Amino acid sequence: MKIGVFLQAQWDLNDPETDIEAGIAGLVRQAELAEALNYESVWLPQHYVSAPYASIQPTPLMGLLAAHTKRVRIGTGVYLVPFTSPMVLAEEMSSVDWITGGRLIFGAGMGYRSDEFAAMGVPFPERVGRFVEGLDLLRKLWTGDSVTHTGKYFSLDNVTISLKPKQPGGPPIWIGGGVAAAVRRAARIGDAWVSSMNPSFEELRDLLSEFDAARTDQPPANARPSMRECYITGAGGNAFDDVRDILYAKYSAYQSWGISSSQTKVGGRDDFDAFMKSKFLVGTEAEVMERMRWMRDELGVDHLIARVRWPGLSEEQALETMRRLSNINGRM
Repeated sequence: MKIGVFLQAQWDLNDPETDIEAGIAGLVRQAELAEALNYESVWLPQHYVSAPYASIQPTPLMGLLAAHTKRVRIGTGVYLVPFTSPMVLAEEMSSVDWITGGRLIFGAGMGYRSDEFAAMGVPFPERVGRFVEGLDLLRKLWTGDSVTHTGKYFSLDNVTISLKPKQPGGPPIWIGGGVAAAVRRAARIGDAWVSSMNPSFEELRDLLSEFDAARTDQPPANARPSMRECYITGAGGNAFDDVRDILYAKYSAYQSWGISSSQTKVGGRDDFDAFMKSKFLVGTEAEVMERMRWMRDELGVDHLIARVRWPGLSEEQALETMRRLSNINGRM
């Protein structure tokens, strides 16, 4: 199985101990360790108007990480397509693909936060249409010359972008989304579907079945990835005690924002261990290895993208999880 790490490029400005420069340096160290451990990929999120949480935007951060790595692939997890002109997106991501030496994976999503749509001046009901049309035009601009396009949201007349991507045909496009309709859409227009951390393992099984059913008349997907929260202790440790409060606060907040991509709801704190077991890779090396084997053998997952750090967890704990995850993968 290929392994990736999801970098949490967001910090709480209300926390007096927040140091954004130190946080950025920590992201570089995680990416460098991913390279040293032979990870396949590192992934960067995107959010706008997230105050009091400070979010570093993925495009400049990809440039920084490209300068500190040579082999590991760099992905957006996920870029919010409806907010950016396809022309701008085609030019910028082509540039990133060259800066990274052809290592870009373009993870694309629609967004779900009404605050972002309001701030960007994009009507929320237009998000699906802008997403689908935007990706179609992005591919045309990456591969064609003298592109003419007249659509509902975008129009171009005889346009050729200044630089095509380094990867022939453009970077692979992995589409995010956590409900059945989004997964079927990803099967039709994407190179792969990448799940978020939110669906439970059993929901992931169902969603992958939706993807497979919708993909039957197209070439096989180029990957079968899944994102998961991940924390691994050594023998004798108690992983749940280490991260219970941290992840409970995080997923309670997600639920309050109205994320609907899972039927598994956060209940009381006393029930949260069962919630974690249903979704996350939390445990000893032996326990996490067993679940990873199940994901590989039962679901066909071939690229695990692990988020290993959240506010409240030390950098060293996160780096140790990365080392243990690499160790597990080498033994599977």
